Amino acid sequence: MSSLPIERIVARVLETPLEEHVPMSFSQLNARRTFLIEVHAGGVVGIGESWINYPEWAATERMATLLEGVAPLALGRDALDPGSLLDSLVTALGGVGRQWGAHGPIWQAISGIDIALWDLRGRLAGTSTAQTLGVVRDRVPVYASGVGPTKVHELTERALEMGLTAVKTKVGFGQETDRATIAAVRETAPDITIFADANQAWTLEEAVSNTTWLQDQGVEWLEEPVSGDDTRDLAMLHEATGMPLTSGENVYGLDNLVRLSTSEGVVYAQPDVAKSGGLTVLLRLDEQLDDTGCGLSPHWYSGAIGLRASLTLATTVAHPGWIELDVRTNPLRDDLLSGGFPLREGAALAPNALGLVGDIDAEAVNRFQVHSEERSIS
Repeated sequence: MSSLPIERIVARVLETPLEEHVPMSFSQLNARRTFLIEVHAGGVVGIGESWINYPEWAATERMATLLEGVAPLALGRDALDPGSLLDSLVTALGGVGRQWGAHGPIWQAISGIDIALWDLRGRLAGTSTAQTLGVVRDRVPVYASGVGPTKVHELTERALEMGLTAVKTKVGFGQETDRATIAAVRETAPDITIFADANQAWTLEEAVSNTTWLQDQGVEWLEEPVSGDDTRDLAMLHEATGMPLTSGENVYGLDNLVRLSTSEGVVYAQPDVAKSGGLTVLLRLDEQLDDTGCGLSPHWYSGAIGLRASLTLATTVAHPGWIELDVRTNPLRDDLLSGGFPLREGAALAPNALGLVGDIDAEAVNRFQVHSEERSIS
């Protein structure tokens, strides 16, 4: 197929309030927000998602970065070649991010464009993006995410009702609270597999101390234990404790992800498709995981489009791990797409919608939308 120029880019901010704030070790989530990106080319629209959970003003920043920084460079480029476009955008804007001290927002904006292009690519082929990549497995194991420090019994019970066999607990709130979280999971589901996520809450010394009792409680792996996520600290923590480690949601670009994935003790790389480089970078990472002992378990804690993209990755890559499914209520995940996210025996099924996204509920988008802007070829 010949090239297909990108003609128009539309950005939409969706938001819905939370009845109860969700605590994190570094902050709290006060509302559900997501940032949708439409890429129009040849009469076809691909839809992507950029991560804007934090900070509170992330949507404002993302709108500026996407429309003032990324869009002028993307308009007119070939929509059929996501890899080439991503590389050129990173080259053009990498220096700006370095001077700005803000690699993350640039990567997050580029990631949303990349996801949209992969959605568009599947739509043009008349099939799911998973089929265009080549489905390797029809399902991937799921763990319940977002468990703790609040509503632990309720969320663990919800995970059991969904047929899930593993939960990831939120820790990093002080040892008393963290111990109570683990104990509540064990009380509710004595045989369930437990992982833990500290969201970089601890120094290396604190991580060693906390890891010891987490191991005693049967926690099987620990995510982002050390502030700064330094691979040297991760290696020292693993050497001191033997705890299997995971990380990657705050790591940007292929080189940094490969460096993380080859670090001692890291058993799963967890890049975020809407942060770390879209499908393009995560697919490239999978090609580098041979003989590393590290699997690919995409991080996801936002809306529907990114979850579909994460599932597509997990069912098509050569080195699969787990899929993360937040078990707290999230209308921006549950109300936007037809078909939902079906589970069977604790596993998520491979997506079969057209492209990545399939049919999006326009009424739901309008209901949740709080802002929209666009750019197009003059």
